[in-house]
Amino acid sequence: MSAATSYTALADAPPMAGMPRLSTVSAPLQEPSSALLPAGDEVPATSAASEVSVKTDDTLTRIRERGRILLGYRQTAVPFSYVDAQDQPMGLAWALCQRIVPALQREMAMPELRSTPVRIIEQMRGPLIKGDAIDIDCAPSTVTAAREQQVAFSLPYYAAHVRLMVRRGAGIDSIDDLRGLRLAVVQGTTAERLVRAQHARAGFQLLMARDYDDAFRMLRERRAQALALDDVLLEGLRATSKTPDAYRIVGEPLSGQAEYYALVMPKDDPAFKDKVDAVLAAMFRSGEMARLQRESFRAALSSRGHDLPLAPSAETMALWERGARYGAEQEASASSPAAGS
Repeated sequence: MSAATSYTALADAPPMAGMPRLSTVSAPLQEPSSALLPAGDEVPATSAASEVSVKTDDTLTRIRERGRILLGYRQTAVPFSYVDAQDQPMGLAWALCQRIVPALQREMAMPELRSTPVRIIEQMRGPLIKGDAIDIDCAPSTVTAAREQQVAFSLPYYAAHVRLMVRRGAGIDSIDDLRGLRLAVVQGTTAERLVRAQHARAGFQLLMARDYDDAFRMLRERRAQALALDDVLLEGLRATSKTPDAYRIVGEPLSGQAEYYALVMPKDDPAFKDKVDAVLAAMFRSGEMARLQRESFRAALSSRGHDLPLAPSAETMALWERGARYGAEQEASASSPAAGS
């Protein structure tokens, strides 16, 4: 069983195919590049998949043959994966991938290896990974049993809980106050699964959104009276809005189990997963993960002047501590008497 598997949550709805957006920048992407395509340029998933010259289960071989590593990102998943004013990907999950690329360059002896950002939505994650259109999804993806049937997960790097956000003064304090009202949720998220489980009992109308920005627009324009999403993503939407004080996060978590975020990779390639996990484990041990978390959360609000909680939760800290032991646990397992029997 992989390290990520031990964090598995309940199954969610299967993702759906979509349209990626491609652009090429040099790796490592420590600084934003200006080489992204202009906003609105979209290409079909089949075009992205055509970057792969030979179908193979070896991710590093595919990367070597195409000369690029394809990295997925989101447009509005603040503070983990989103774009800045210049349409450049940024955020904590994106920053993690920018630490992984140089390690792969060294591993493959390919200093010329380039990165191609691929803009995707939640429903596209599984199909594009399976279709070799992205090698790593650098976004806040929750580890679930259903998704593990399609993709592999890295060591988890963050913990969150699904809650509700409402307009201030709406008189809504929990999901039980939504009878006869409209609740927005992003299709393909674990929040969708959780609210569907309470749909019949609570009696609300469910509105399906394409992405985080679409869901928040429903709340902002009063088409929905509440929005269900991970609390840290709700904080990002609230804090980066024009009127953050107009919204509040209410109620208890919709599940007693935390959502654990991990990077997403192709399934059945343990060698590639081990290389990604080794980079993350080194970051957990050195304290770089904590530094990147603080910097990424601050950067999300640098031009807006609103507050975003910076301190990681106790559950997140526990993930970092466990991740820091990854290398030692692997070595101990390999050298144990049972391993050689």
